[in-house]
Amino acid sequence: MSPLRRAVTLIAVMVALSGCAASTGTNEVARYVDAAITEMRDGIHADTDEFRDAVTRAEPELKAKATIAETHRGLGELVAAAGGVHSWVQTPADVSSIERQNAPDASFAVPTVSTRDGISVLSLPGFQGETSEAVERYQSEGLAAIRAAAATTDCGWIIDLRTNGGGNAWPMLAVVAPLLDDGEVVGLQRDATTHWATVSDGGVVSTPGGDGTSTPGGFTIDAPVALLTSGMTASSAEIVAIAFAGQADVVRVGKPTAGLTTGNEARELSDGARLILTTSFDVDRTGQVYDGPLAPDIEVAPGPDLEAARTAVRSRCA
Repeated sequence: MSPLRRAVTLIAVMVALSGCAASTGTNEVARYVDAAITEMRDGIHADTDEFRDAVTRAEPELKAKATIAETHRGLGELVAAAGGVHSWVQTPADVSSIERQNAPDASFAVPTVSTRDGISVLSLPGFQGETSEAVERYQSEGLAAIRAAAATTDCGWIIDLRTNGGGNAWPMLAVVAPLLDDGEVVGLQRDATTHWATVSDGGVVSTPGGDGTSTPGGFTIDAPVALLTSGMTASSAEIVAIAFAGQADVVRVGKPTAGLTTGNEARELSDGARLILTTSFDVDRTGQVYDGPLAPDIEVAPGPDLEAARTAVRSRCA
């Protein structure tokens, strides 16, 4: 074979191989996009013309991307169409960051309590923990702080949710459970089916989060409660506030919440990314379904809101 012919043959082989590689990569991206869109069909807005139109427009462009990583931004826009503003994509880097926050030696904010003039303020921070160790630390430190303050709290409680942007709702609910009346306190509803979080004797019996979310109870507090909220109070923090809806001697003080009063599920994709998909609406013990901000009973601007909450509690305590 002549050198020229050998060179042409090698070029042809290289082109063929590169064509196969490109085809394989494209197929992988297409399968990834298909899998993600399939998961999105469980979103609360998936059965709408808006979502179907969004898929029709975005799908060809997403499947034409060279790599899976390049699809994340577009998939984020699609999942928001399927689930609303409470839905987004966590990239593999985002997931790794959350996993680092769950490391045994990781530091994160835990609930604290301060007491003055017979009124205790429970500061309930957002919580992104997922491991049993992180959940136990958040819950145990919060419940210990409440128990320690209960002896000197002879008027009532303020639950400060002003900077709580959400996260894992069920450890937050476990911390406030001693202040909740028994029963089905808050639920997640989809297609007329509600999955409830149930409280008994100051403990969490069950939640939509499944196994590992119950707490033993055996410690309750019967006292007026003020829920202190702001525009930063979002998602799981709103679930906590809704758990008190319909309970006697409870008042919301501050500003309207963020309005992410829906339930999310994490759907893992093949590269380790997650779709955070909104699949349900929050519902309170009276059966009211929520889809928007929680309005305060007493609207007060940031600054004087804490003293307004103290006044509201004091007016209700025996």
